[in-house]
Amino acid sequence: MTQHHRPAERIGRTPGRNVEQDAMRAALRLGAMAEGYGTALPVFPAAKSFLSEFYGLDHWPVEPGREVASIGFSIDPEKARFQLVRLSRLSAGLRIGLFPVGVTENDSVLAVGEDGQLLSFGLGGSWHVGDTALEGVENLISGIAPRRLRDAEHAWDVTSTEADSPVVGAVQAALTAVYVLHHHGIYSAKRLGLTLTGLRGSGVELTRQPIRIPRGRLEETLTPITRDIDEVLAAHSGGAGCEVKLSVEVPRTHAEAPAGLVRFSVRFGHVAMRAEDLEAGLGVGAGAQTGSLHGRVAEALSGLRQMA
Repeated sequence: MTQHHRPAERIGRTPGRNVEQDAMRAALRLGAMAEGYGTALPVFPAAKSFLSEFYGLDHWPVEPGREVASIGFSIDPEKARFQLVRLSRLSAGLRIGLFPVGVTENDSVLAVGEDGQLLSFGLGGSWHVGDTALEGVENLISGIAPRRLRDAEHAWDVTSTEADSPVVGAVQAALTAVYVLHHHGIYSAKRLGLTLTGLRGSGVELTRQPIRIPRGRLEETLTPITRDIDEVLAAHSGGAGCEVKLSVEVPRTHAEAPAGLVRFSVRFGHVAMRAEDLEAGLGVGAGAQTGSLHGRVAEALSGLRQMA
């Protein structure tokens, strides 16, 4: 991006532009429409800031884009009035607050997230257009490819020493994940979830129960957690013929990431010929592919993969 932000200036955006009064009238009218559908549509600070700067601006492409086709758009929240119910469902699915700010020439809705990012939703899917309002607008004008928002599953093998039992290796991996997820401000787990699933037939879940993480240094918590898991396995033939999975559970309160949006687990027993192999995995929901959480999750994934 250049210092003068020339792409946005071509559609009338100038430094210091402020049309807050007109923008807020339009936003409040849209909010009243949303109430008619039984949907709340608060104007959070990032949405107010975006509309105050860009409300009333339109773009119609006259030249090809740099990476993808330049997209025409109109910044007017009332033009998204027919998509309010759908946008409410998308917001709930992504678990982030959204406010519609306009539409594109292909009838996609443009929306601002609570972190100030610009997103696009249409028949082609959900997309992260830019980390900031200005970046998003200029990416649309310049034809910079957006990032698709979709659930992702990352998996990798975990290496442990031959002296370690799979239970010890799984607990070590899970406690490492507890530290990494906390260090990157994603969530601070207070317990692990232990699940045993039979491998015969359709894979019946045999047991699911929480394992508390004692206070203390990670190396001090290894033994009591391993003992608790061994006791559960002993009640189920030592875990023979089962997939054994440990998940790092999101606390119900004081979690930076909504429950289920970022999920770590490690499992063994899932491969019949090599039942002691450990596989770790990080599930990342679409809502964690945008906003401030996206960078933290990417850094956490890099750290977690080092355990391989």
